[in-house]
Amino acid sequence: CGSAYHTGVVGKYLIESYANIPVNVEVASEYRYKKCFYDKDTLVILVSQSGETADTLAALRKAKEDGITTMAIVNVLGSSIAREADYTIYIKAGFEIAVATTKAYLAQLAIFSLITLYLGVTNKVISNKEYEEITNEINKMPQYIKETIKDETYLPVAKKIFSKKEIFFIGRGIDYALCLEASLKLKEISYINSVAYQAGELKHGTISLIEENTPVIAISTDEDLNEKTISNIKEVKARGAYVILVTNTAPQEKFYDELIIIKKLHPIMESILTIIPLQL
Repeated sequence: CGSAYHTGVVGKYLIESYANIPVNVEVASEYRYKKCFYDKDTLVILVSQSGETADTLAALRKAKEDGITTMAIVNVLGSSIAREADYTIYIKAGFEIAVATTKAYLAQLAIFSLITLYLGVTNKVISNKEYEEITNEINKMPQYIKETIKDETYLPVAKKIFSKKEIFFIGRGIDYALCLEASLKLKEISYINSVAYQAGELKHGTISLIEENTPVIAISTDEDLNEKTISNIKEVKARGAYVILVTNTAPQEKFYDELIIIKKLHPIMESILTIIPLQL
């Protein structure tokens, strides 16, 4: 449930922030064995690229046995999870050829962005002006994605870190959720050990693993958390880390070794762009 779980963590941040609805995110293989506390207004969303993930299918059946409404976000038409859920959203990302579920992950993020937008408007958290701003960005998203893919920063960065034995990802809030996916992707397709940390937690003992030239990839897109994240980046830099910063605003001081800037968008849409450099 790796990438699907990670889209759920992003969805949690978005829905709680912009729709004022509490969200729990569960790994299906754990959910199916735990005691769950529902009320009649609970919705269980099942996220799966294949629609056949055994643990996720078991979680769906558990929720249905408990009388809870279910909704599936799946890629494969007519799959078991799609057929058995009360409601289904097909993401239509096409076949995933490689191990890394990059297309489906992006499409799942887009679905959670749209769900958040709908709920935010319905619950009157998102204003009409904000709604227009977001829908304008949605219409331009294919163009923004193409521009992000064309950035020539990624290959030189990859050449500098491909021989490393260990890489750390740090971020706060929604950026931490993206770190989880970025770290998983790196492990899956490069076999480099990597780990994602909430930026504020790295200092609790684990920072001792940061040695000279250890790559630390930091994501910082949230204005409210930016100052705190920069403080954590400086901590690892002081230990000799090789810092790659992914952000939406050029910093006024240099506390990094490599800088990747993505276009600044509304937070509901921004995750879709933020993850692309990390996938590449």
